[in-house]
Amino acid sequence: MSTQDTIQELLRKGIEAARNGDRAGARAFLQQVVDIDEKNEKGWFWLASVVDTDEERRVCLSNVLHINPNNDKARKAMDAIEARAREKAASEEVVPGITRSQLTLVLGGGIVVVILIVLIFAATTISNNNRIAAENAANTEVAAMNTAIPMTLTQSVIDGTATQRAIATETFTPSPTSSIPTLPPTWTPTPENTPTPTIGALPPVTGVRGIITGVSGRDVLNNGYLPVGYFNMESGGNFVLITNELGRNISLSPNGQRVVYSRYDEVSFGSVLTLVNINGTQAEGITPQLNIGGQQTQAAPTVLFLQPDQAHYSSDGQLIAFVALGETNPYKQVFLYNTVDRSVRQLTNSEGAEYSYPQISPDGTRVMVIRNDRDATVAGRDIYIIDIASGGQIPLSNDKDAFIETRAIWTNDGQQVIYIVAPSTNPQDTDILIRNANGTGTPLPFVREAGTEDYPVLSPDGQHLAFASNRSGFWDIYIYNVSQQTIAQLTSSQDVDYPNDWWQP
Repeated sequence: MSTQDTIQELLRKGIEAARNGDRAGARAFLQQVVDIDEKNEKGWFWLASVVDTDEERRVCLSNVLHINPNNDKARKAMDAIEARAREKAASEEVVPGITRSQLTLVLGGGIVVVILIVLIFAATTISNNNRIAAENAANTEVAAMNTAIPMTLTQSVIDGTATQRAIATETFTPSPTSSIPTLPPTWTPTPENTPTPTIGALPPVTGVRGIITGVSGRDVLNNGYLPVGYFNMESGGNFVLITNELGRNISLSPNGQRVVYSRYDEVSFGSVLTLVNINGTQAEGITPQLNIGGQQTQAAPTVLFLQPDQAHYSSDGQLIAFVALGETNPYKQVFLYNTVDRSVRQLTNSEGAEYSYPQISPDGTRVMVIRNDRDATVAGRDIYIIDIASGGQIPLSNDKDAFIETRAIWTNDGQQVIYIVAPSTNPQDTDILIRNANGTGTPLPFVREAGTEDYPVLSPDGQHLAFASNRSGFWDIYIYNVSQQTIAQLTSSQDVDYPNDWWQP
């Protein structure tokens, strides 16, 4: 494998790890990328998304801007970091009991001269002469070292456990490490190889009602967020934008008039949950609720969370389930948002387990999830069902690392579940299976198609199943007729098209 191929493979693995929340893995891969190619803009930008501190992010973003001064995303992120630094500096005490901002106000009042004289005199009087002499000597030595050492030396990594080579410039001395959310790069990406289309298009969709929410477009930022909208089945399946923001995982309210989706946030380098009307109006975020002063209240104690994603409406519209990072657990857990009183409840806090793709049952009593026991001796993803009232969990599958289950959804009566599965030895060889929700019986193939299937969405009347497939070499949406057992093709383009939810009048 050539050096360039090695870099692309490491970058691909790093991005995939970052998207899956594996921050340590992402750090390891992306670190190798910039070690091999210190001018890799994409590598530095993704590394900025998985580091711990603003100082580390500043280093990574400085490298990005050195490579490409026109990278607007990096510039905005850097501006946000500098703004936070200014706020912190303003709140620091210049002298005990007086902050820099307070001192600025005093300056404006004209009293500063007297205060400064008193403070300087007091500080001078109580200072230890020996300490001052030592500090002066140290300052002289540091000044001499700064004169002798060029500005392009490599800076030590913040945590002191490693060092990293920075790009030589006369304006900064970069050097990052890693560990947190995801930041998209802004560049012209190197296109990945896609299968050569060898399968002809299927017949177009006819006789299907409603709207299917989803994403459609090119992932030019390579961050997994795409244009958000819906496919209008009443007008040939044309795609209608809901918002100009990029997002993913769009869930419809029961009346079809409102959606919740994961929006990419450039400041936090990750996702935030946004509620918005289907016509793009009245947008609001789902955030931890604080009263004035940030204090908890007895009626609605604050539940803190970060990087919320994969939201799903209940059938009555009163609950929204989602996954997010909590206060104490390094892995994403399940949360419930009450749309009536806007309270948030953390449903799980399982040590060593990470949850994804929560789906509230049609009767509103359970949440189906994919649970990944990451720290177990035998790790693996399985389907679990959680009782909302008690928090008790029951595994629906128990094959651990033999098979990979994902994106499980309920049938409309709540008696069965439909899900994606693939052998761990070949994750791209997916099928859509169906099984009883109580665990009895044997899983049966529901849709078995050429290519890789993903994103199953059942129509409200239970007559059709939408899913995405790359059978043609590109990700398009297909509609499976349950009774006739036939497949029609909804989209056909080089754009990425994924279905997320379905509403019918």
